Amino acid sequence: MNFSTKNSLTTLAQTFIMGSIDAYTFQNFHGSFVSAQTGNLVVFAYEWATKGWHTAYIRVPVLLGFLLGAFISQACKHIKLDTDRRFNVFLLFSILFLGLLGLSTLNHLSMLTMLFCLGLFSGYELTVFNKIGSTSVNNGIMTGNLKNFSNNVYEGIFSHDRTAMIKAGRFLSGILMFILGIVFSAYVLHAAGDKVFAAAIIINVVLLAIIYIDFKRTHHQPTIN
Repeated sequence: MNFSTKNSLTTLAQTFIMGSIDAYTFQNFHGSFVSAQTGNLVVFAYEWATKGWHTAYIRVPVLLGFLLGAFISQACKHIKLDTDRRFNVFLLFSILFLGLLGLSTLNHLSMLTMLFCLGLFSGYELTVFNKIGSTSVNNGIMTGNLKNFSNNVYEGIFSHDRTAMIKAGRFLSGILMFILGIVFSAYVLHAAGDKVFAAAIIINVVLLAIIYIDFKRTHHQPTIN
């Protein structure tokens, strides 16, 4: 499995997970999102203007957590490991983070603390897992993906640009995975936190096992004398 394929599969898996977590937070945290910060900003500003700070303030922790998560994960990109090893570490961090979030649902953390932690996780995920093939695809915020999908479809049809159509397909795959994550979370898991995080952990553990086995196979080929 080459790095591009590994990156693509992981980004698609994380997109599914982010959709499932957004369904969970939307249902259980007064319509809050963890990945769509535009939506959080709209609701925050609207509630502040119409209902006051005492209502709007609950949107702040997830925004701050997202900013901090993106900041920290950008620093993690500078870890001095080869690309494959660093990627494996990133996925392991994601599993550990999901485990902590799952435990948090069982320990009934306060809403504000939980939203901050979820924002932190979202900022991390959106920074380190964002490639399908050679195309940068957002695994949680679909506005840009929808725009880029439409732009590339136009170029593919009217400019006869085959590369643009390939890119459009990559954006579409991300959009569909996000929708599937939401549907799976809402319909199958009933957007219950313990089930959502358990499913996310299983997905990432299986993915990490596949990647690790392939990594060991390709990096430790027996030497033929």
